[in-house]
Amino acid sequence: MEVTRTAINTGRISRETVINLSESLNEPEWFRDLRLRAWEAFENTPMPTLQDEEWRRTDIRALNFDNFQVPLEASSSYLPESSEDHRSGFAQFVDGRLVQSWLDDSLAAKGVIMTDLSTAAREYPDLLRQYLFSVVPDAYSKFAALANAFGNGVFVYVPNNVQVDLPVQISFTLSSPGLAVFPRSLVVAERGSSLAIIERYYTEDWKDEPESLSVAGAEVVAGEGSQLRYVSVQELGRNFWHFLVQRHKVLKDAQENSLNIGLGGKLSKSNVETIMAEKGGVSELLGIYFGDDSQFFDYHTLQDHAQPNCTSDLLYKGVLKDTARAVFSGLIKVRPGAQKTDAYQTNRNLLLSDSARADSIPNLEIEANDVRCSHGASVGPIDKEQLFYLMARGLSRKAAERMIVDGFFEPIVNRIPLEGVRDRLLAAIDKKME
Repeated sequence: MEVTRTAINTGRISRETVINLSESLNEPEWFRDLRLRAWEAFENTPMPTLQDEEWRRTDIRALNFDNFQVPLEASSSYLPESSEDHRSGFAQFVDGRLVQSWLDDSLAAKGVIMTDLSTAAREYPDLLRQYLFSVVPDAYSKFAALANAFGNGVFVYVPNNVQVDLPVQISFTLSSPGLAVFPRSLVVAERGSSLAIIERYYTEDWKDEPESLSVAGAEVVAGEGSQLRYVSVQELGRNFWHFLVQRHKVLKDAQENSLNIGLGGKLSKSNVETIMAEKGGVSELLGIYFGDDSQFFDYHTLQDHAQPNCTSDLLYKGVLKDTARAVFSGLIKVRPGAQKTDAYQTNRNLLLSDSARADSIPNLEIEANDVRCSHGASVGPIDKEQLFYLMARGLSRKAAERMIVDGFFEPIVNRIPLEGVRDRLLAAIDKKME
């Protein structure tokens, strides 16, 4: 990626900027009103503190919203990344604006939609109103409300029984440090359809530049009998505060697979939730995070079984070195009447230094009596016997550790549906292992 920085029109994080943003995007009045309603919810919701259970290990007291500017246009000097991956569609957002997109003509002819939310509000208002903010409402959290107020991003819609054979790739980036970006994805796979989404948040490293802010939201709906894969990769610069609310709604007999990869940022807080909203749904939740230097990752997951005969299986794995820290807090919630639930949750952490730290907090909340649920967690250093065995076969300590880390992540890495994404992830792991 090559970026030449130029001055762009910006505004403070304020109600006035919400209005200016909506006007600059030529949005209809009803969409602007939704943004203003979200802004009001943001203002009326207290900032999380260390006294809140979900935040007691995640210190954001140094976060000051006044330090960031909201882009009201995209940098004209940005050179979009090239992509050689096979795919069904592609959308590139810079500074919150769609700068290029492409969708296979045969899919468009079948009714598949891929556009930015502002355009969707003008061209598909009834469809957008049906789904937007239905899975991540303003009341979910202060950061969800902020994302709803300022967010612009992609709307991907697949009609009944349409199969999208190759992945749709979405990327969000910023042209300069010191800005606030609000990436948003609304993905709907209707009854009997299939879809794979690969979403990427990335920037230059910007380690010694002014702080930047990313507040992202994703609403994902897997319709009856659909098959949906959703991959989200976070590769933001080291100056970023990153907050993500990603919620998945799984309907009758749908099969959904999500994978979240965390590599960048100074502090990254992600809420990843799956709601088993109708019977027969299956959800697999996978996660990878790798922290080095003083990076901080916080994952809060929820497997919410609201209906019977559903299955969810979560596996999150993290590697930490230097003074990096991670917090994983996962909850399996089985509501009354959600009988025949199968729900599993596993979090594994590998520590490559004595100063790295991971806290793993699995939880069960079960209100039905005919269920199978389990959770497991582990935190520990590399196995000394395994390391000794590899070094005895002629590998250096660094090479042996790299092989162990590769093996630790391999079961998840192999499930990434695009070779290019796998290669970028492995290259990022290589860099962190140096």
